Amino acid sequence: MINRNDLPLVSLHSMNTTHFDEIAIINLLLVQIDTKVNYETLSLTLEKLIEHIYQHFSSEEKLMKDTQYPSFNMHKADHDKVLNQARYAEMEWRNKKDVNLLNEYIREEFIPWLDQHIKAMDTPMADFISQF
Repeated sequence: MINRNDLPLVSLHSMNTTHFDEIAIINLLLVQIDTKVNYETLSLTLEKLIEHIYQHFSSEEKLMKDTQYPSFNMHKADHDKVLNQARYAEMEWRNKKDVNLLNEYIREEFIPWLDQHIKAMDTPMADFISQF
């Protein structure tokens, strides 16, 4: 589980809200993994997470474009890579139905990436955008 208080904050409230919404879905997914809910329920939550990730990234990318953020290409490339990885993890889940692989992806790849991404990329982006 991700504790809200452990998530790094950025200087834009809307971005923090998006991050909080995302960790709520991640936490739900983790509870479902731990309690071994059925395949269909877990699949729906995973779909919801991937849709949220897509909307999250699209929103940030629009902000970056609108403010001509100088590191847009690097930031977007990181988004694209992670979204593709998330979609691949979903495909693996649907094909193999291996909850251990899904659990490993969420806990060992996505969560650490989210923390690092917020610190290294979202924080400077939010600081730049908040000047406008």
